[in-house]
Amino acid sequence: MNLLTLLLTTLSLLPTPSYTQESSSSSSSSDEDTSSSFTVTAYRSNSPINNLALTIFSGHFYLGGRTSSYCPPGVASEGECPPGNETIIIGDNGLSVSVPGGQQIYILSTGALSFTAPHSAYMPPGSSTGPFSYTPGTPYGSWNYTGSPGGFIACPVKGGAGGGSSSSSVPGGSSSTPKPSSTPTPSKHSGTPSSSYVSPSVSPSATPGAGGGRWIVYVNWKNATVPGGNVNECLGFGARAWGRNASVGAWEYI
Repeated sequence: MNLLTLLLTTLSLLPTPSYTQESSSSSSSSDEDTSSSFTVTAYRSNSPINNLALTIFSGHFYLGGRTSSYCPPGVASEGECPPGNETIIIGDNGLSVSVPGGQQIYILSTGALSFTAPHSAYMPPGSSTGPFSYTPGTPYGSWNYTGSPGGFIACPVKGGAGGGSSSSSVPGGSSSTPKPSSTPTPSKHSGTPSSSYVSPSVSPSATPGAGGGRWIVYVNWKNATVPGGNVNECLGFGARAWGRNASVGAWEYI
């Protein structure tokens, strides 16, 4: 056997390296969004707030009443406005919207729940983004404020409900109300829109003569600045989270 034959024989006996590509375990954002969106109803047996839906109206969260939402005329003319008649939360503290940049739930310094305006991440001084926690379940899960001492309270609105009350009825109401956007594209400046189309599918008020419900939602702070000034008039409640397959609840909430 010559040297060349010996070398070729030796090389053929060496192990051949192999490469295996690992499979990805990540899921698409759309799948995650669909599985983490939900609506909320209050649970407090033998009370006037039991089973009332959590709704957004004029920058605040209420139990009962109707949801206020907005869809630009250009989107409406194409027939592409989301329903906009339910308040749908996504994840721990997001709103299920189409508007670029999304909208986020936060807590005002008064303790009231609010949310960011379209195309803006601004929150008034003293505000916080939680912590909130969503736990899925069957037939319903839960949504909760997990700061100290935890939970939510619903406080009666004095002098009428959200849509028909003065700014003094809802502490902090006049300074934190989001304005609807004028176009479906992001803008660098927020302001009053040139048009004010509101989705015709917005549900009618459950409270005659008023847009918002008669109970405004706060986190459970003993020093919360509530309508009437007496936090003892507020009712604590459990927030039942009902899973939704809807990808988007509204173009934007207002």
